[in-house]
Amino acid sequence: MYSVESNFLRLRLMLGKDYVGAVPSWSPGKEQVQVTSYNLIMDVDFQQLKFSGTVSIHLQCEKDAVLNSAGLEIQSIVLNEKPVRFKQDGQELIAQTGPFEGTLEVKYAGVIPDSLAGIYRAPYDHTHIVTTHFEAAQARRMLPCIDRPDAKAEFKIAVKIDRELTAISNMPIESVIPDGERKLITFQKTPRMSTYLLYLGIDKFEERTEKLGKTDVILATTPGKAKLGNFSQDEAKKAITFFESYYAIPYELPKIHLIAVPEFAMGAMENWGAITFRESALLIDANTATRTKKRVAEIVDHELAHQWFGNLVTMKWWDDIWLNESFATFMAFKVLNSLHRDWMIWEDFVRNETAGAMRRDCLKKTHPIQVPVNSPDEIEQIFDEISYGKGASILRMIEAYVGEDAFQAGVREFLTNHTYSNATGNEFWHSLEKGSHKEVNRIMSAWVQQPGFPTLTVKATDKKLILHQERFLTSGGAEKGTWPIPLTLEINGHPQSLLMDASEQTIETSTPVNSLKVNLDRTGFYLTQYIGCEDMVWNSKLSAIDRWGIVFDAFAFLLSGKMTFPDYMKLLERFTTEGEYLPSHEISDQLSLLYTIARPRISEFSRNFHRSQLDMLHEKSDENGRVLREAVANRLTLVDGAYSDELAGRFGDYSRVTPDLKQAVALAYARSTENYDSLLATYRKSDSDEDRVRLLTAMTAFANPALVSRTLDFTLTKEVKRQDTRIILVTAAGNPDARDITWKWLQQNIEELQGLYKGTGILSGTFLSTIPLLGIGKVEEMRAFFEHHEIHDSAVGIDAGLEKLFVYDRLAGTLA
Repeated sequence: MYSVESNFLRLRLMLGKDYVGAVPSWSPGKEQVQVTSYNLIMDVDFQQLKFSGTVSIHLQCEKDAVLNSAGLEIQSIVLNEKPVRFKQDGQELIAQTGPFEGTLEVKYAGVIPDSLAGIYRAPYDHTHIVTTHFEAAQARRMLPCIDRPDAKAEFKIAVKIDRELTAISNMPIESVIPDGERKLITFQKTPRMSTYLLYLGIDKFEERTEKLGKTDVILATTPGKAKLGNFSQDEAKKAITFFESYYAIPYELPKIHLIAVPEFAMGAMENWGAITFRESALLIDANTATRTKKRVAEIVDHELAHQWFGNLVTMKWWDDIWLNESFATFMAFKVLNSLHRDWMIWEDFVRNETAGAMRRDCLKKTHPIQVPVNSPDEIEQIFDEISYGKGASILRMIEAYVGEDAFQAGVREFLTNHTYSNATGNEFWHSLEKGSHKEVNRIMSAWVQQPGFPTLTVKATDKKLILHQERFLTSGGAEKGTWPIPLTLEINGHPQSLLMDASEQTIETSTPVNSLKVNLDRTGFYLTQYIGCEDMVWNSKLSAIDRWGIVFDAFAFLLSGKMTFPDYMKLLERFTTEGEYLPSHEISDQLSLLYTIARPRISEFSRNFHRSQLDMLHEKSDENGRVLREAVANRLTLVDGAYSDELAGRFGDYSRVTPDLKQAVALAYARSTENYDSLLATYRKSDSDEDRVRLLTAMTAFANPALVSRTLDFTLTKEVKRQDTRIILVTAAGNPDARDITWKWLQQNIEELQGLYKGTGILSGTFLSTIPLLGIGKVEEMRAFFEHHEIHDSAVGIDAGLEKLFVYDRLAGTLA
């Protein structure tokens, strides 16, 4: 999640994960067990939310067999038809087998909780589905197993359920045997795969199947919603075709399910052959905004990229999870660029992935891309902008360095050499280096093992450029740091590239420097500060991405104290008539954050800028224009009372408002009327997830803090999906009128929030987003509170949030 965002409106799905408690650390060669296959038979009581199971595991052990098991009642363990003594030690199930090779049979029972992790109940319309989410180490909640990514095995799954229900797993159904009011469904055997990729779903699913060659592409939803999946199903077919060509490896399974889950902590999960999504991340209806449609396509493509890179070839241990997620992030944008050329998707990449990662990585409380991982609670807290956005940006940088063809050749070799197996990041670098004949390993090792990123200062004389790099910190000050930077620049219209791996470098030119720009297309993961040569930059032919980079870097320098506020505002004056999507959206994002931090100093400029933008956007009908118009209208309602009053009049016919304007209309109505009851009534009548979140968002925008507090209380009722509560807390934190009461509410309800998200990693990111806003003017109070309330599975987000609070509070004090 980004700190420069639409504080009331940015609803980007957070890919939160699931905390399960500590498990032993692992390193290659430590374990003395090999697993070949699982044969699982489960009997699921859908109404009573309980199950029993028998799993037969073929193992080879050099000592007592040790399985992972959590929350299960182990009834018996048998080896070669003889009972085996066993004991439970935390989440380890130790069977006193001694060394053996054979089949271990475990009988057990469990319950299906109201959680968001493991096997759980996802409610909807007075009923529920039973579904699973196993990443990172949650499969142990459904069956005793060796719950590590390197312990790949084949799985044969059968499940007994009520006759009127259906079931979905990773593979197609092999047989259905009726048994009175019940039936036994047996699925085909999976290929070798990791436990975290298993899936089981049970409900009265509505399914729609389309063929793609030999592959069934199946959409599965709760009853009545399959018609909303046309866009995603079509996107999936095109994406699979792209990946099969790019990887030169066909999709390996007979089918792929796209499953809409009504309650889901994540945006989506790449279970092999059975991908799960939030409904709002898969289904498109008449209320869907253009922004959401683009995000749905990105999520579908991201999860499909994993079917090869992550599923077919899997990291050996969780310290390489970043490679899994960053590669899928990067490849999703390659697909989007191929399928939706008019979206200019690489502009979204730098704005969302690269910039989002930099906003996280500019803190001292950051972490390298690759970090040692000893337990799942550590895993969950590194599913963040570093693992996704920074990793993807580094891959984009290295692709630009070695060339697209060499990069693709390296990817193909890596996948071919490690099919159905596990691999490390170093093995991927080796494949890229072999394909490109460039020193990829040294460059990538430095970038993934070193926290932070550089700022590059550029000075120019008549025929000389002097470049200097050091680590950029938003808290200010200087810190030495050197990275091997694949540097791109353009001097007098002529592009150049070189590898800068020293702290300082001089470039001689044959003619005087008249025009200059550094970091072409923003492929490099660094900031650029021009000193005394700014006119040379403006003399260059600047693309939309170039102009975005200038204003993005300037805001970073403002936050760090390297640029004064008057100089920053002087720069923004150059952009008052900006007509391109990317730089305009960035300026709008920055003004939105400044509105939250120091409203009196920015309101007039923000009102004029957004009014001007709205006037220009009336002439644009392309999809990016509609996305920008939505953001501009949203922000304008907060700074322009006349516009808000005008727009509020359309709320009476809210159902007919165009989707891209619905959020602005709801916001305007809240600001102009303070009519909580009307917004609540509209919420209760809505059957659209996206509309409901829009309305809740508007209900955090009231100028009256007491009404915002009522909204926050409402999010803890059963009328609001658990997945949405943290979104609404973040939007409330962005309302300067309700800052104090939202902070008070958070303190009073922090234990309930912990219970609500128990088993997920969501709160860490939530605290990172809310602390810097809620704590302005009360830094020590907030620090003391979190020192007293230790929340171990959110420690990373809390520490980073407190550091970012220092930055925001300092800026607020400067602008007061």
